[in-house]
Amino acid sequence: MRLYEIIILALLLPPLLWALFSRQRPNWLAAFPTAGALFTILHLFVEGYRWQMVPAYGLTAVFLILATRWAGGTQNGPRLSWLLALLGLLTWLIAVALPVAMPVPQLPDPTGPYAIGTFTTYLVDETRPETYTTDPNDNREVMVQVWYPAASREDEPAQYLEALDVAGPVIAEQFDLPAFLLNHINLTELDVWQDAPAASEGAPFPVIIFSHGLTGIRMQNTVMVRELVSHGYIVGAVDHSYANALSIFPDGRVFVYDPSRIFPSGRSNPTEANPLVHVWADDIAFLLDTMAVWQEAEGHVLYGRFDFNHVGIFGHSTGGGATVQFCLQDGRCQAGVGLDSWLLPVDETVLTQGLDQPFMFISTPEWLGTENKTRGETILNDLRQDGYALSLANTAHYDFTDLALLSPLTPQLGLSGTINSRYSLEIQNEYLLAFFNRTLKGQAAPLLDAPSPYPELTIKRN
Repeated sequence: MRLYEIIILALLLPPLLWALFSRQRPNWLAAFPTAGALFTILHLFVEGYRWQMVPAYGLTAVFLILATRWAGGTQNGPRLSWLLALLGLLTWLIAVALPVAMPVPQLPDPTGPYAIGTFTTYLVDETRPETYTTDPNDNREVMVQVWYPAASREDEPAQYLEALDVAGPVIAEQFDLPAFLLNHINLTELDVWQDAPAASEGAPFPVIIFSHGLTGIRMQNTVMVRELVSHGYIVGAVDHSYANALSIFPDGRVFVYDPSRIFPSGRSNPTEANPLVHVWADDIAFLLDTMAVWQEAEGHVLYGRFDFNHVGIFGHSTGGGATVQFCLQDGRCQAGVGLDSWLLPVDETVLTQGLDQPFMFISTPEWLGTENKTRGETILNDLRQDGYALSLANTAHYDFTDLALLSPLTPQLGLSGTINSRYSLEIQNEYLLAFFNRTLKGQAAPLLDAPSPYPELTIKRN
């Protein structure tokens, strides 16, 4: 819970207990609901309204009305009935439970020196027909978000999830969650600035592209992206249209995930996913091509800021497979990271040809099943450069995204393992940054060579 929320709930407790157990109404008791009302106003203006606090707002209003009777002096009166007493106590418990169970996510602070800017843009690849629509004249359309080192922290704060009124219910539905669960997500403090001027000190910056998972979204790994950018990287993410949770195009068209587009057989399988990872790998290539145009475009916020001699790719789940596919076919990839990667859809040539780039896998111990894990270990063993396979105990598939930070109840909902989610992401950030610092910046990274300092983490090296 946030500070003012805690204060409001604490101020409600003394008048509630007094009303339950005493007939005396001392005049000083009115100070609590009065202060509660003042802090509620501060909370609404500073922290922002969220529906999880509605019971607390209601109790504050009730006690403020009662305070007008108490303020005149000590009064005697009948105790509240047991029914009203229990109702008041139950309401207070609900008022505490809701913001605890569904808090405003608190993201780990970036550890690097750079401020972080971002922008979102709509791109059309005129050279590629769209294979997931019925119109043969359609070209591939994608939404792209880019984060970059910014010159200052004085611009408009960026939102975590754009078009929240449309996107929130759709994304919640993908995970079988109540539609209202993400209504408060944009109260999250990102320390990211919308359309901020780019930093010039330290430029040009190495480039990293992120690829989300099936039914994922481009900002699903904001924790990792912020950490990388704060240390002097430009990070771009493609919303892989039709296989992401949803795409909202500038003309108002909205497309949500429809599995029949991707898997005509009606079930997820590597054979039908193989064309998908090719499309996603081409999306990554298209974004890099577009960035090369921005590099030469005077007036663009990132004009002259890209270092295309140092390009890394990372992805989650199917996006991890797309990362491997891209690095297999495009020499611009100089380092790759897969987060609990689904590798079975990747071309079989990865097993005979191997990868030329250094690579890191970070996964659950199960790694999406025995067959997938075996393929990952084969890829690791056949690398021509340094390779690392990190296994993080007590994690589940979505522990490698921000989703695990949305609620302390994600383990009960099957969305995360039993590991502390914040701790898990901090470990992942540490190794992700060390890997890219070594492979793209040539910096020393003793963490990669030393035994794991974390009991939950095991490391295999090639």
